[in-house]
Amino acid sequence: MSSSQTDMNSPTRPGATERPTPRAAQFKLARVERTGAPDGADGDNWYRYVLDNGRSTITGQRRGSLKDVTAHAHRYAEQINARGVGAQSIWAPRGKK
Repeated sequence: MSSSQTDMNSPTRPGATERPTPRAAQFKLARVERTGAPDGADGDNWYRYVLDNGRSTITGQRRGSLKDVTAHAHRYAEQINARGVGAQSIWAPRGKK
């Protein structure tokens, strides 16, 4: 292609505007705190963790040491964030028909 021709797919063509790809806010571990065992569960080393992305929170409980539960919550946040890459919200409009 010569310098006088413009690639129509190029985002730098005259009059084109780049639109950033919308990206969901990433979940991060907000806190881990000791809690009692859930109904019907045994043991006394239970923790409650909270994942937050600024719009939503996810709360879970897990038995184990503080270190193990914290590691689990970080892995869980990474898995959720990986699923959200390129995915469209179920609440987003699907387009005009």
